[in-house]
Amino acid sequence: MRLIQHHLPRPRHVEIHRIAVNAPPAKAWEVARHFDGATIPWVRFLFDLRTLPDRMRGVDVPLSKDSGLGVDDIASHGHGFMLLDEKPGEEVVVGAIGQFWHLNIPFHDVAPRDFASFHEPGWGKVAWCIRVEPRHGGQAREGGSWITLELRVTATDDTSWRKQTNYFRLIGPFSHLIRTSAMAHLEAQLGKAPRPEDDHRDLPGDAILPDAPYSLTHAIDIEAPPSLVWPWLMQLGCDRGGWYSIDALDHGGEPSVAELRTEWTERCVGETVHATPGLDGGYTVSEVQPLRCLVLGAEAERMGGHIRTSWSFVLEPIGSDATRLVTRVRGIGDPPWSAWLQGAVVFPPVHALMQRAQLKNLKKLAEALACTRVAATVIT
Repeated sequence: MRLIQHHLPRPRHVEIHRIAVNAPPAKAWEVARHFDGATIPWVRFLFDLRTLPDRMRGVDVPLSKDSGLGVDDIASHGHGFMLLDEKPGEEVVVGAIGQFWHLNIPFHDVAPRDFASFHEPGWGKVAWCIRVEPRHGGQAREGGSWITLELRVTATDDTSWRKQTNYFRLIGPFSHLIRTSAMAHLEAQLGKAPRPEDDHRDLPGDAILPDAPYSLTHAIDIEAPPSLVWPWLMQLGCDRGGWYSIDALDHGGEPSVAELRTEWTERCVGETVHATPGLDGGYTVSEVQPLRCLVLGAEAERMGGHIRTSWSFVLEPIGSDATRLVTRVRGIGDPPWSAWLQGAVVFPPVHALMQRAQLKNLKKLAEALACTRVAATVIT
């Protein structure tokens, strides 16, 4: 489990930036751990901009051009942001308790061990971490490293959270830009590692229709391990939780079930996954490899032809605590004109719309579990 999880386990807001670099983990850690944001001139300017109101009132606040914006610089003042935890070579966590919505932020200092348990009303809590992991196996055969920058934000009561949210609406875009710029600098310094070309690689389920001329592939990175993504795949279908896509179009207007059900933990080869609320047919389970892949198949008579399709959901680990979910639908049919009309004209835009919505919703649900592990059902 991520170190940051122990210090801010139930955030109200999370942002995660992930990059793949060519450098080995030891080098990636050395560079990322000691990266100084002040080396980006406009980032330095944004931090100094906070002193503008004081200087306009005549307060002598010198520009901090000589101070750094690395982890050690930020956490070295003994007040405000502090080093909460570190596992050298893997992850470092920084956090602060403060009323961040004030121009001159009042901070509440606690010992790092008391950060997670602090709940006194009237305060906001922020934690962020840098994490480095090796890339190996699956989609990372070439090696290298993953670097992740994760921000978690919460507040100790609803009133403070509203204030924090209003502040974040103002500062959030700049904060996001700073983080993305820092990651871009790391990527340039360490070398950007190639990601797999999902459209052009073999996936489980391809062999079901080896000569299929029509294929659509989509993918998304989910900041949760396969054990927290897989249970949602087991709930797919109108006979279970729904399709987690656009419910008005594929679930009779009923919302897909937003919690995991203990009775929906398995699918068996040959089982029907119903496509409509009427439970009048749908897909047949063709292959199941727990925590790895679910492959569905279907045949139908429509638009003047006979169409056969396969639909694969493939989970690939990203480091130790994240997943790449890749989906692929393939089709073949007769007569050729009908297969072309369905596979090249009508189906692609509709499927792309529904598939992207499904992936985003599965990502949201799995990541919510990952941030609240005590509520998670982990498949082992």
